[in-house]
Amino acid sequence: MNKQKQNQTRSSFLYLLFFIIVMTIVFYFFPDKLVPSLQSSWNSLAQFILIFPAIILLMGIFSVMVTPEMIEKNFGKGTGFYGSLKALFLGSLMSTGPFYLSFPMAKNFLDKGARVSAVIIFVSAWNGIGVIAELVELHFMGGLFMLIRFFLTAVLILLSGFAAEYLVNLKKT
Repeated sequence: MNKQKQNQTRSSFLYLLFFIIVMTIVFYFFPDKLVPSLQSSWNSLAQFILIFPAIILLMGIFSVMVTPEMIEKNFGKGTGFYGSLKALFLGSLMSTGPFYLSFPMAKNFLDKGARVSAVIIFVSAWNGIGVIAELVELHFMGGLFMLIRFFLTAVLILLSGFAAEYLVNLKKT
């Protein structure tokens, strides 16, 4: 095991230990919250276990079918604002699945050469703009509300993506 993996393992263990200590303190002072918390945790884990095989399958298909050249061409360094709009569109289309599916997809995007801003925009659009959610919002809140919220959300997502890329590039220099 190399030094970086050892540090990651140690860091993960320390986070887990810190979490256990904090939860022990919380449940010491609020013992009536222990059982509902454990039930909620179990329900979340059960839901995740049901979805996890589909996540693995989707990630496998994505890894094989989507080449680094495709990612570089659509979301890479030379794509500019157009690539960011593609990331916004793709993220809003993919939002039918659970939000935590966006994170392994984002990691795969980064590994295949996508810009940081495109990945941030993709994840944010997945979680903040969804085609299906927009249709439901249209039905209940009306067209004007939906358009205003969509526009403001899209603008803020794009700005967040560009700001994140700027900060990452600033850190590299």
